[in-house]
Amino acid sequence: MREKQALTTGEVAKYCGVNFRTVIRWIERGHLDAYKLPGRGDNRIPVSSFITFLQENNMPVPGDLSLGVRTLVLLADAEDFSADVASFVRRAGWEPLVTTDPIQFGFLIAEHQPGAIAVNSVAAQESVSRLMRDTEARETLYLLISRHEPEKPSRDGWLSYLWPKDQQALLAFLTGDAAA
Repeated sequence: MREKQALTTGEVAKYCGVNFRTVIRWIERGHLDAYKLPGRGDNRIPVSSFITFLQENNMPVPGDLSLGVRTLVLLADAEDFSADVASFVRRAGWEPLVTTDPIQFGFLIAEHQPGAIAVNSVAAQESVSRLMRDTEARETLYLLISRHEPEKPSRDGWLSYLWPKDQQALLAFLTGDAAA
């Protein structure tokens, strides 16, 4: 569990690489939720509100704040495809970790123990199934997100989505608005 429940404007500014006065403007304009402390009236930003703000603005969630945030690790074979999917996943409330390197992909899975693993080819899907077969990790979602209809049916336990055609179905699944 996170130790901090709220952040100062200075802490938010440091995470975002901006001046604390910019954070105050975000609060005043309603872009960032905050409350004022009694007395001096200093602003405090709830961590959950800050994480939502980062996700809505397609900004990365710092590792020390992302405990409890849903993480999806994506192995893609093309940069443009991975950027589109990552942006989409972030808007659905998940923190995407993206790579085109299979070795880094394995490292990201081991290090972050993500809530979801996504690949864009049946070959990668088979490799992940072999890799995860003997692990005792927490429950993980397995997603095949492909631009082309797969030649073979999806493996057991994997959900298959055609990109970009099935975006609404994927969004409903990731946000919990539809049954799996």
